[in-house]
Amino acid sequence: MSEAIELLKEIKKKLEEIDEKIENFMGFCELSEKELEMIDKDIEAYEKGELELIDIEEAKRILNV
Repeated sequence: MSEAIELLKEIKKKLEEIDEKIENFMGFCELSEKELEMIDKDIEAYEKGELELIDIEEAKRILNV
C-alpha cells in the first residue's frame, strides 16, 4: 500500500511541475482578447463533453502534413 502512495505522490509532483511549465510557457504568449475567449469557449465545451476531438493522424490528414 505504501508503494502505491509513494507512486501517487510522485505523480502529483510531476503534474505540479508540468502545470508550472505550462504557466511559464503561457506567460510568454501574448494572446488577444478574442483568442482568450475562443480558448475559454473550447475549455467550456470540453468540460461539457461537447468538444469534438480528433486524433493526431486525422489532424495531419486535415492539415496535409
